[in-house]
Amino acid sequence: MIFLLMISFALFPLAAGITTIYILGKTKLSKLLFIFFIFASFWQIDVSFLHAHEFFSNSVIEFLFQLFRFGSIMVAPTLFAVIYTAINQTQMIESRMVKYTVNKITVVTLYIWSTFVYLIGWSHKGIQSFELVKSQGLIKVSFLYPVYGDWSWIFNFNTCMFIIITVISLVLSKKLKDSETKTFIRYFIIIATVGYCIGFLNMIKCYLLLPSSIAVLFLSIGILIPVIRMHQKIITKMNNALLDQKEFFHKIIDLNPSYIYAKSQDGKYTVTNQAYGVLFGVNSEDLIGNHEMDYNPDLDMAMQNAYIDYEVLTTLAEKHIPENEIIDAQGNKRWIQTVKLPIVSSGDKQVLTVATDITQRKINEKRREWEALHDPLTGLPNRRAFHQDLNEKMKTAALNNENVAVIFLDLDRFKIINDTLNHENGDLLLKKVAERLSNADDKRVTDFSVYRLGGDEFTFILSSVTKDETTIFVKRILNIFKKSFMLKDHELYVTSSLGISMYPTDGDHPDILIKNADIAMYCSKESGRNSYSFFTQEMNHDYQKKMVLEKALRKALYSNELKMVYQPKIDIETNSIIGMEALVRWESSELGMISPSEFIPLAEETGIILPLGEWVLKSACLQNKIWQDMGYTPIPVSVNISMRQFNEGNFVESVMNILKETNLDAHYLDLEITESISMADINSVICRLNDLKTMGISISIDDFGTGYSSLSYLKKFPINSLKIDRSFVKDITSNSENRAIVKTIISVANNLNLDVIAEGVETEEELLFLKSNGCLVVQGYLLSPPLSGEEFERTFLEQHKGSVLSKRKGPTVF
Repeated sequence: MIFLLMISFALFPLAAGITTIYILGKTKLSKLLFIFFIFASFWQIDVSFLHAHEFFSNSVIEFLFQLFRFGSIMVAPTLFAVIYTAINQTQMIESRMVKYTVNKITVVTLYIWSTFVYLIGWSHKGIQSFELVKSQGLIKVSFLYPVYGDWSWIFNFNTCMFIIITVISLVLSKKLKDSETKTFIRYFIIIATVGYCIGFLNMIKCYLLLPSSIAVLFLSIGILIPVIRMHQKIITKMNNALLDQKEFFHKIIDLNPSYIYAKSQDGKYTVTNQAYGVLFGVNSEDLIGNHEMDYNPDLDMAMQNAYIDYEVLTTLAEKHIPENEIIDAQGNKRWIQTVKLPIVSSGDKQVLTVATDITQRKINEKRREWEALHDPLTGLPNRRAFHQDLNEKMKTAALNNENVAVIFLDLDRFKIINDTLNHENGDLLLKKVAERLSNADDKRVTDFSVYRLGGDEFTFILSSVTKDETTIFVKRILNIFKKSFMLKDHELYVTSSLGISMYPTDGDHPDILIKNADIAMYCSKESGRNSYSFFTQEMNHDYQKKMVLEKALRKALYSNELKMVYQPKIDIETNSIIGMEALVRWESSELGMISPSEFIPLAEETGIILPLGEWVLKSACLQNKIWQDMGYTPIPVSVNISMRQFNEGNFVESVMNILKETNLDAHYLDLEITESISMADINSVICRLNDLKTMGISISIDDFGTGYSSLSYLKKFPINSLKIDRSFVKDITSNSENRAIVKTIISVANNLNLDVIAEGVETEEELLFLKSNGCLVVQGYLLSPPLSGEEFERTFLEQHKGSVLSKRKGPTVF
């Protein structure tokens, strides 16, 4: 009976281990505690078999005792493994002792040693035999008792090891930062130690091997109590953390400027933030448990929200509302962007709504829309609005068979006013003009709109008008300018020139009407200003084009429509780039791409060539200097100089200033002049060329052979090279006259010790002819078309970076 009673005690630690797994879950710590309880249970089973001589033979008892004996032996390393796991699961104070003692190697070593101790027990040197002991006291029981052999000291050492582990574990527990884990470990160590000590009493025969039963019962109950206590503290800590998180969550949503709220299935608020409460002028907490219709002043919106919430809960799908207009507690309209999300928790459904106030964004959008269609200075509709309105009014007029008048107005001599009285007064004048034009309504013409296109240009669109009514309106506009304008301390009398085109008579497309009105306006200026002109087909078409082109070209100088391109000069003997020619291109925003053959002569005639030429020269020098500063091999840039530009009295000074401003070395600038320039005042030409030459600038004669220059004069000019005109290079292989001219030019250049450059090379045959006749520097589409700065840099400069330029004969770098 005693055997069965003791075996039943083995169930206590097993039950405690299962309970621990249930309470703490399947964690590393709980699993190790379970193993600890299993070993305690095996310890009790081991001792119980010593009382089983009534049921089993001595040999069976000896075998079962030695088999289950590892339970008591493995208690010590398992105790240390529990300590090791607890340390790894929580933070500890940094310590060298912890680092070198509490690690996997120590745990494995302890288990290996314990296994060795266990195996020793199977030998006669460990346990020599078993003797039958019969008690003589009150409890009359008999049991087998092991007789230990020569190596029994190993078992005693194992007991000492348990004591050492206990002491070390107690010391380490002090270094744990987590109070719950620290308390549990201390309880665990103390209870395990007391239980082990109780079990150690089995070594005394008079206790009849009964202390182990008390020990396992003590261990089971004693360790289970701190496990439950630690679990309760963990649950309490988690609950407190959840409460803190809930409070933190509420603080976050309260600080969020968006309108955040949640509703239950019955439409009552469950969560609201401060911003949402402010929207309705109430405390956000007052909304909890109430319906939106109780607080939202816009009942239709409240009902719409209720329907959308129902839809979200039914479909469990997100709902995005890009824009929605609401009314706040003060009656102000606001715009919101809303997202509604279904939230399902424990079978309970809620709708979480996050609405972002986009009122300011809508205001900004409307302001940007207004700015996109209005002139910031005068507040009048701008060019874009003019084009949109003209399209619409023309469509309406076509449907109703009506006329539309387009009026262009330009202030006379505004540039003089702007330059003389400064731009501030110029802007003030434009504002006052815009104000008068906006109030230019007439009883006969009421449907009109006025626009500012830019600068001093204004336009009108008159709908449903006849030509006579338009004439009356235009005369009224002219009369507006008879009254002076007061600009701070200045009284100004300003006149205007107007041009009118009529739809559909003068065009059935907006661009045509605009162009014709513009031409008519320039006709008014040419006819003496302060007048108006209706467009007529009899107006000279060349003049129209010329006026439009001139006006566009003047604008191009200040509207970033002009671009620089660069064509390389190639030494075909070394196949290296030795220079580049800077050329100007013009892509008008109104007229498209304009050929240089069109706008360069016009610029010469109108004087625009002066600012244009200065811009080209400055842009070319600046770009060349930028490339040099980027580390590319320095090469000269060639710039064409017009006759009018060269003959300006301050031309040399202007070139000097540009070089100084761009910081470009004069040796990297080549000016190309034409024979027509050299045929002017020879002495003046030579003087200026010498001044340029002294600065270090090289001079080339462009288009050589097309003029009537004298070779005697050519010899006097301080030039560096001659450029063969493209007209001679073309068809050089089939035209004997061109071949003869080219050979002559090359010969002249050689005799005068000048470099010779051929331009317009487009075929391999032309290139071979030039090379065979001693012209080794060429440019043309065969080698490369003119390229933008980015393309030129990528195609040529990057490939020749760090290369040495070939030197041609003469002082030039070619």
